[in-house]
Amino acid sequence: MNNDPDVLGIILQRPVPNHINVRSLQSAIHPLKDIEGMNPASIGNIVYNDVALAPCTAAAAVELIHATGLTVEGLEVVIIGHSEIVGKPIAMMLMAEGATVTVCHHMTRSVAMHSRRADVVVVAVGKAHLIGKDMIKPGAAVIDIGINQIENGIVGDVDTHEVLDVAGWVTPVPGGVGPVTTAILMRNAIVALNRQKSAGWLN
Repeated sequence: MNNDPDVLGIILQRPVPNHINVRSLQSAIHPLKDIEGMNPASIGNIVYNDVALAPCTAAAAVELIHATGLTVEGLEVVIIGHSEIVGKPIAMMLMAEGATVTVCHHMTRSVAMHSRRADVVVVAVGKAHLIGKDMIKPGAAVIDIGINQIENGIVGDVDTHEVLDVAGWVTPVPGGVGPVTTAILMRNAIVALNRQKSAGWLN
């Protein structure tokens, strides 16, 4: 597929069987066809502010922050969750735009202490209703990337109805970050097409 000019981009659907190393597969996808932004090289490019093929969910979260109209420069952002394809890339992308970023994880002593001072809270940990209104500063933007199956359906990491009482913006689950992620995937496909043309791969 890397060598096939009829293949524009390659998407890796997970989970994969246990005997397959996910990172090996991610590394095998050529960076010019990595429209999900999952190749370690694609993620590494973010350190140098090359975000054209950034991981789709991370880029979607940043776009949603832009959509609030808040000025990213100087913004206090707390990211809860530090995965390689979501939390860490979001942190690097926002730092490149001048935000002050704190990343919380399972060893953080008091997540609420950090989140209560944030202008923006981004959460992606996979724990239903982890974030309540007591953890959010009034008027803050809350980007909920979590997807959790519970008895009554699918919910995010944020207790949305409760947090709506204090937050200025809250993304719903489902229907929030997901559709924007899909749009970013399409945008990445166009970037990949143009880069492949520039590299002489396509006529």
